[in-house]
Parts: sequence; structure tokens; C-alpha cells
Amino acid sequence: MPKGTRRAFSRLAAATAFLGSLAFGLPAHAYPDKPVTVIIAWAAGGATDVVTRALEPVLAEKLGANLVIRNITGAAGTIGTAEAAAAEPDGHTILITPAGPITTQPHLRELPYDLSSFDAVGRINITPMLMMVTKESPYQTLDDIIGASKEKPGSVKFASTGAGTLPHISILALNQAAGIDTKHVPFQGSANVMQALLGGVVDVFSDQAQLVPQYELHPVAAWADERLPEYPDVPTVKEGGYDLSFANWLGVFVPTGTPEDVRAQLEEALKATLETPSIVEALEKMKLTISHMNGEELAAFAKAEHERNGKLLADAGLKK
Repeated sequence: MPKGTRRAFSRLAAATAFLGSLAFGLPAHAYPDKPVTVIIAWAAGGATDVVTRALEPVLAEKLGANLVIRNITGAAGTIGTAEAAAAEPDGHTILITPAGPITTQPHLRELPYDLSSFDAVGRINITPMLMMVTKESPYQTLDDIIGASKEKPGSVKFASTGAGTLPHISILALNQAAGIDTKHVPFQGSANVMQALLGGVVDVFSDQAQLVPQYELHPVAAWADERLPEYPDVPTVKEGGYDLSFANWLGVFVPTGTPEDVRAQLEEALKATLETPSIVEALEKMKLTISHMNGEELAAFAKAEHERNGKLLADAGLKK
């Protein structure tokens, strides 16, 4: 058979096979058919990274794929998030992220992505943030922090994971509510903050609750409406006289345009993972309570968070 004829025949055979698979309702390519990259826009050892690595073995099993975790850090989570947004929308790249990179950062700077760049897969948890210090810190209570800041403005150094992140917004809100002046020290992620906090470079940090037991820290106050069941002895910021509450959450997203059947597989795998007893136990040890949402619910929730955080940033004079 001539070479050109063979090539044409091969193409015809491939097309016939594809159409045949459609006729019988079978996918042309099974998903997943290669390793799935999980992008974390923060450093290894940070709050998001620790939770993701706890989920990874079970999520890989439920999805039937090898998961490859990539930590792509920088610019308050926006570098890794931008890379996730630009990935092929075939389900082989997923993003596990807290609120900041997709609900606050697009309000602050020009980015190659926004909330519409992603399809939601599901929420993992939502937890009011804790204000934390080392056990040796001179600031063991909220009154200690407020008093020192009033006595010597700028003396208390608050860390954040970057301008416009929830840890930063909480500082701005407390400064305004209490009429104090604190020094803001931004870092690239909570793992970097922990090094600085334990080393005495900064004094106070507010972020996800699992950092407290992980690094043996002292919880000063909870940014919550009521005391947290996991920390019943820790007063809320509201009890200190300031009507402030902030909660961080982790969600799973894929680039917009990912096929619906692929998203459905990811949704089911995430749901099954979060219902696995070993995962429930692992997150409970981190003082995290699973609060699952499916993709549709997370999409609506993230949109509301995006609008709320935009208003908070505008009120603080930070919106672009």
C-alpha cells in the first residue's frame, strides 16, 4: 500500500474509532490518563501545604491517579494561582487555595486571572482565624497587644502572608477598630512566617488554626462570632470589644472550561476523600473541621466572598 494511502487509511480508522466510541457513549480518552498536578501557591510546610499533603494519598486513590504537588510561591499566592489558571483545562491541573489569591488579590492588582478563570470543584473546610504568638511572647492576651501598641505605636510587629491577604486585612481592621498602629511585616507564606515568629523577628500572626498545634504556639484570640469548640478557652476578638470576625477556607479549583464529566469525577473524589475516617481524624488533629461544599455551592460562596472582600479593601483604601 502506498505511504500516502496508508496515512489516509490510518486517519480514517482513528476517526471511525472515535465516532464509534461516541455512538456507544464511551469517552474518547479516559480521565485521568496521566499524573494530576496539584498547585499550591505557598511554600512547603505552610497551612495550605500541610492540609493538601494530608489529603494527597487518599485523594489520589479515590481519583485513580498519581498526584504531583507543586509549590509555586510568590506575590501573595498570585504566581502559582496564575499558572493554574493558564493550565490546560483537562482536569490534569488542579489548584488548592485559601481565599486570598482568588477573592482578594484580583481587587488589589492587575493579574492575568480573576475568579472567572476557575471552575469550582469543592470546599474542604472553613475555619475562623486564630491570632497567635509564641508561648514565650510578652503579648499573651489581646489586651497586651492593644496596650503595647497604644503605649508605643509600631512596636508590635504583625506578620502576614502578603498585602491583601486575610491575615493582612485582619490587621488593618484591628488597627482601625482599636485605634492603634502596628507594624505590618509581609512574607511569602505561612511557613516563612513561622520561621520569623519562632525566631522573634515578628510578634503576632493571624491565620489558619492548624498552625497552633503544629508549631506549639499560644492562641491569643479567635476571629469568630463565638468561641471555637476546638479552643473553648480562647476568647474571641469580639469578647475583647471589637466586632471583627475573619475565617479562612480551602477550596479546590480547576481552569475554566474543564469538561463537566471531569469536574464531576474530581468532585466525587474530593467528597469521598473528606468522608474517609483517616482524613477526618487527620484534620481533627490539626484542629480543623471539615466543611465540604460541592462545586456549585463553592462557586456561589466564592463569588460572595469576592464581593465582600472587595468592599473591605475599598473601605481600607487598598482597592486598585
